[in-house]
Amino acid sequence: MTTPVIKLEYTDPVEGIRGYLVIDRLVGGFAAGGLRIHQDVTVDEVADLAANMTAKLGTMRIECGGAKAGIAMDPRSPRRREVLTRFLAHVRPFLLECWSVGPDVNTTMAELEEIGHTLDIPAMKIAVARRHGFSDEEFLARYGLFESRLPLGTVNQLRGPTAVVAAARAIFDALGPAGPRRVAIQGAGNMGWPSARLLVAAGARVVAWADAEKCLFAEDGLPVDELAAAISGGRLPAPNGATAAPAAVITAECDVLILAAVSHAFGPEHVGELRTKGIVLAANMALSADTQRACHRAGILVVPDVVASTGGSLAVEALYRTTPRSAQDILDHIQKRIAGIVPDLLEESRRTGVAPIDVLAGRARG
Repeated sequence: MTTPVIKLEYTDPVEGIRGYLVIDRLVGGFAAGGLRIHQDVTVDEVADLAANMTAKLGTMRIECGGAKAGIAMDPRSPRRREVLTRFLAHVRPFLLECWSVGPDVNTTMAELEEIGHTLDIPAMKIAVARRHGFSDEEFLARYGLFESRLPLGTVNQLRGPTAVVAAARAIFDALGPAGPRRVAIQGAGNMGWPSARLLVAAGARVVAWADAEKCLFAEDGLPVDELAAAISGGRLPAPNGATAAPAAVITAECDVLILAAVSHAFGPEHVGELRTKGIVLAANMALSADTQRACHRAGILVVPDVVASTGGSLAVEALYRTTPRSAQDILDHIQKRIAGIVPDLLEESRRTGVAPIDVLAGRARG
């Protein structure tokens, strides 16, 4: 692993809460990655996530280095906004010049932008404009499309999940013709609920859905739109039907399991318990490389996070590599980029007998 070019450790002057920014690599003087809040975040975790972000961007041939930030605070703290504001003020020079930040665990784009405006930061992604030769005005006009509302949500809400669903649909195609596909989803946060809505819109059934407290089941498909509308703080509403412990989602019988919650959701020793045909890694480092290889040996198709979780970055890429005129143009760009990689990745994995994560590593070396 390379040494990060920036490893900033911050202590809030009022609450004593720790915060971290790690820029793993600058490409063209620029890096991108999200900001998360949870009480157990560490600088080592942030550094690992930043390195993973570099790998993701490199895999997708996005000319940008990886970065990540974290604040070690209970996301429900009543002092959350004040602490987050002071942290963003501290890292403001990076935001203006070389770091494009987005939402991560327990943060939203709307919250980050709202606080950024109080700090005279035109946009959390203004560094993109300045690194690609746009005037602030021209870039902000394009960036405004992220707040455009489509039937299932805003572009900001749908851009990450659009890549997840495109990856899931590639697995469906690889599995061959069948009736409505059965999906299980771990996570009800920024990535989980929009993925659920998009999958149902694409004709799939969500038969299992877990948050950090419980897992809901329905053989005929959960009422996804109703559940999504009632989510609060990443928690699904109280169930009316079958329920179990949250870990039960891992062993749900389904065509595709979406891991959209935590890193290292399970280890190689649990692969024999799985009853899915495919897995999409929507969360950063959702499975270790060894666990992905074990899934491959068990005949389970896996789309690695270095591809499936790049929707946010691909949406930003659309702002400077294309000339988007509508919100749908941005989502179409994401779908096209994922569809241009995942089917070929799965086919090469099938043909060579090599796990998709190792196919990607071989391509990177080549």
